[in-house]
Amino acid sequence: MDSQQIVPLQQTYIPVIAMTSATLRHSLRRLEIATIHTPDRACGIAQRVGYTGGQDHDLAIYRLKVKGRNSISAITLPGFYVIENGIFVEYEQRQQGKSR
Repeated sequence: MDSQQIVPLQQTYIPVIAMTSATLRHSLRRLEIATIHTPDRACGIAQRVGYTGGQDHDLAIYRLKVKGRNSISAITLPGFYVIENGIFVEYEQRQQGKSR
């Protein structure tokens, strides 16, 4: 038995509808998502679960659900995500980057 584990390549996800950010004032409840490598092929959804604050410019927070190998099942990715510069960024990592 091989002792090496196969680590899946981490994907970068984007909204299928082109947008640079989603804010309290301008956000959708659900968005189709795609990988940055196949932007025209939806591979899951982003479900809005809240906001980073109460101001109009505060960002919408999403949970990402990616379709499995068979398109019936979906995997919810751990963590929460915001849209920044047109891609989904982990909210916690974004906050850590700001505090440096």
